[in-house]
Amino acid sequence: MPAPPAYGVILAGGAGTRLWPLAGAGHPKPFLPLIGGRSLFRLTFERIAPLVGRRHVLVVAGREHRSWVRRQTPEVAPDRILLEETGRNTAAAVAAAALWIQARSPDAVMIVLPSDHHVAPVGAFLSTMRLAIRTAARTGDLVTLGVRPRSPETGFGYIRPADGSTGVNVSRVSVFVEKPDLRAARRMLRSGRYLWNSGMFVWRASSILEELRRHRPQVLAPLRSWASGRTGRGAWTIPARVVRRVPPESIDTAVLEKSSRSLIVRAPFRWSDLGSWDALGRILPRDGDGNGGLGSVVAVESSGCLGVNPEGLTVFVGVSDLAAIRAGGSVLVCHRKSTQRVREAVRRVRELRAEGLRET
Repeated sequence: MPAPPAYGVILAGGAGTRLWPLAGAGHPKPFLPLIGGRSLFRLTFERIAPLVGRRHVLVVAGREHRSWVRRQTPEVAPDRILLEETGRNTAAAVAAAALWIQARSPDAVMIVLPSDHHVAPVGAFLSTMRLAIRTAARTGDLVTLGVRPRSPETGFGYIRPADGSTGVNVSRVSVFVEKPDLRAARRMLRSGRYLWNSGMFVWRASSILEELRRHRPQVLAPLRSWASGRTGRGAWTIPARVVRRVPPESIDTAVLEKSSRSLIVRAPFRWSDLGSWDALGRILPRDGDGNGGLGSVVAVESSGCLGVNPEGLTVFVGVSDLAAIRAGGSVLVCHRKSTQRVREAVRRVRELRAEGLRET
């Protein structure tokens, strides 16, 4: 039998507040030129398009992100961009994309990709995706790509594969672990039995819709009801009144943690969700003392520093492991180990602005 068609679904939402002040509502993280002058969103498109073909790339984004998507991926036709008038987490986005795909190609496999992750090398990504596509098409199961952890990260989810395997580098899932505390993350890393949950998934559109119906019909029902009334094959903009009826859940908690059909494919590539300035600093070019960044960086008797000032110069003197980020009229300075806490600072800044106070 011929292989079913495959669609790449890029989830392009979120502002990325942990990369403040460069990222924010006006400059969403996926669309910032962070790697070699290209955005993470553009790089995601370039990874998946050769595998599925440009006409089989589907983007799910907030309505406010439409102009970003059109500018950065003019190859994606307008009727391949699904817009939500308000965001509702990944379960809603995945369900909408699955309904769109099933209406056009009932047997199709869909590849779900976050738009703001770093993956390298591309060759290893493509070979892993081909394995995942074959596995999902053959079994009808839900495939998650798992990455070998390199450090005890508390910002990632973890997955423990079940003992034994169903194929080369393919296993049933034993347990999903939401973002752990540091002690638990260290324990899982030492055990060697856990993988990072990459947030990249492969399944038949029909399979994920069936599992949503079984485990979380509250997610599927409002979207299915709205989609059934659509005529023609034009672009979709899902109204806020529909999206707000969907529980704001991730696809992991809505389905994958409940389903008996979850598989994991071990991925050999390097991966990061770039959820902090420290994570970005690890993949940018660095000097012999570990200093680097975006824009020009000069370091004197300094080590492990990250400077982000795309249009200017950052100078470090006699310091270690600092991050200095400038965008517009705001400057962030913090220890590299504290960059996961930037979200707290953003919350405080918003409170001060709401109170009409000067930032201090």
